[in-house]
Amino acid sequence: MAATSFKPNCSPRMRIVAGVAVIAVASTACDESSTPTTPTTRALVDARVVDSKNFKLGAPVPVATVSGTLSGNFVASIWDGSRWVSLGSPNGISVALQIHPLVATPTTVHGEQSAPAGSYDRVRLDLQGVTATITRGSSFGGTTFSSDTTFRLGGSDQHVELPVTVSRFSLEESPSVKRVIVFELSSERWLTSSVAQSGQVEDAALQAAISVRTSLEPR
Repeated sequence: MAATSFKPNCSPRMRIVAGVAVIAVASTACDESSTPTTPTTRALVDARVVDSKNFKLGAPVPVATVSGTLSGNFVASIWDGSRWVSLGSPNGISVALQIHPLVATPTTVHGEQSAPAGSYDRVRLDLQGVTATITRGSSFGGTTFSSDTTFRLGGSDQHVELPVTVSRFSLEESPSVKRVIVFELSSERWLTSSVAQSGQVEDAALQAAISVRTSLEPR
């Protein structure tokens, strides 16, 4: 028996459609290969919070009148010139109040994070639902507390954004060092008689007291 040959039924229109599809696929592949993406250079940064007692070298060691902790959600950000770059999600941490600066250890907000390399001159600390719990026997603003007492930070909504302008610093890609940003809360300046009476710390008082320092640290 003779072999039967098979001839596909390819009309001129079908051949044109197939040809267009092949050209489109080839064009897409060329476009993707001709525009490679360059990854953004990243640098390491660690934002920290501390509340140390005011102290001058050579002066007598101050007697602690306040002890306690700040607790709640903290968020640190840096300004890149056009937007705030968050260093992490809101993180629940605790910070000791009014520790002697020679022994105070700042608490990290997000741990070591990466951020776009570049030059920065503004940083920000956000407080969400943060409270200050003052331990029994502490005193400020003319009041001595006979039991543990809690104060709200950030007014009635317990939310405050604290931007600070700092000396310009750079974030540069390096596996051996990281940029450390330390927010000093200075509660001595906002734990006042009015706070003792109202039970809350207003945004303006926190903004007036906060300061920031930055440095490079080896990893």
